[in-house]
Amino acid sequence: MLMSENLLKNVPLFSSLDNTTLEELWGYLKKEIYPPHHTIFWMNEKGDQLYIIASGRVQISYIDEEGQEITLNIIGPGSFFGELSLIDNGPHVATARTVEETALLTLDRATFYSYLDKHPQLFHVLMQVLTTRLRDNTDKMRAVVDVNKQLEAKRSIFQTFVDNMAKCLTSSAFLTISVVFIVAWIVAQVYLYKRTSHAAIDFLDTPPTFFFLGFLLTLTSFLLTVLILNSQRRLAKEEEIRNKIEYHVNLKAQAEVMKLQLKMDQLLERVNKLQDTGEP
Repeated sequence: MLMSENLLKNVPLFSSLDNTTLEELWGYLKKEIYPPHHTIFWMNEKGDQLYIIASGRVQISYIDEEGQEITLNIIGPGSFFGELSLIDNGPHVATARTVEETALLTLDRATFYSYLDKHPQLFHVLMQVLTTRLRDNTDKMRAVVDVNKQLEAKRSIFQTFVDNMAKCLTSSAFLTISVVFIVAWIVAQVYLYKRTSHAAIDFLDTPPTFFFLGFLLTLTSFLLTVLILNSQRRLAKEEEIRNKIEYHVNLKAQAEVMKLQLKMDQLLERVNKLQDTGEP
């Protein structure tokens, strides 16, 4: 029985139990072996079992709004899953599928609650585990929904070029270079004009080179306006998409928090009932 106790000791939910209690728990567990790539349960499928991985690996995933399967985690020996549906007999919030041949220990809902009634200290551990798992899953959903990467992938080469040009042309380095260039151009042209004409420049009669400078500045201003407006319009659209995605992620996280709160209320109600009656 030593192997069974060591296995259950590695499960966060049961790690605080003594060997006698773990041995009792082991007697309630049923062992099932699944082949690779076998779906243990689907998202939104009704569940009433707790699963503990004895060996192998299991992929936990969910389907996003676009119908794509997003992997939340790949867990191995000592990990457990299915606890949310076990508490209220509700549908699973994710899909579980084996990565390789996997041995699972299962505990049905009735037996689980009977065991919890005998060992009330597990209620507090279970609530801590549920809270931690929800926080981890929410963080992973945010990591998976990397808005910047999604928007970057949708950009064309031309859009990327426009953005880089707009960023370059609005940088302080470019503005400094532009001012230095204009001043140097004026000084150089004044010097050359005096050297060739041997007379002072009459700025009312603008030399041809200054006409060229004016044309160059006008063309640059036009290009700057077009590039910046184009880039700003697209960035505003991306920001709108980013806010929309963030809203849906926050909405999903809020829904999960509400579900978890409901499950915790059910657990607390059961604990209070046990404390009031003093009976399982």
